[in-house]
Amino acid sequence: MKIYFIASSRLVGASPKLYSKMYAYLSTQGKMVSDKVMKWIKTGIKDISGAPLKFTKENYIQSLDAVKKADIVVMETSGHSMSMGYLIGKALEMNKPVIALHDIEHIPAFIQGINDPKLIISEYKEGDVEEIMEKALKKANSLIDVRFNFFVSSKILNYLDWVSQKKMLPRSVFLRDLIEKEIKKDKEFKM
Repeated sequence: MKIYFIASSRLVGASPKLYSKMYAYLSTQGKMVSDKVMKWIKTGIKDISGAPLKFTKENYIQSLDAVKKADIVVMETSGHSMSMGYLIGKALEMNKPVIALHDIEHIPAFIQGINDPKLIISEYKEGDVEEIMEKALKKANSLIDVRFNFFVSSKILNYLDWVSQKKMLPRSVFLRDLIEKEIKKDKEFKM
């Protein structure tokens, strides 16, 4: 399992021990696709919001690349951060399971409004963060998509292209939704 762990640089700078603990635990559960959080801790970076444009652009590209590479995206969302909200949206668009961690005292109101089965919002106290992450990772692992390719006739492909343009929906999402509807209707199927 490939994991991308990210948080606001302001939060990482304010609580480096907590974020080191989170990173260390996650790295025992899978392959980390980015060590950005640990680099911030090691270099003492406390806030990247005032960074030069070149750094900001590189950070954006690296973040999206890490989301693409990851099977699961884990974010600490206790602080208000447009960047974290944006990355959650991009990860969900890419159909990646997202674990949005937040401490018990800082509930991310905006994220609570997102209705997506692949978004797992998990509340923790510093003493139980590893246990909470373990439970969330188990749930997220069950939501990871598996690639499945098959051949279709040109008529079916034309229809899928038409649906995609008409409904502004990727072909794969349309097909997945059709299959999900059939699963719900089929009373004999047990998972």
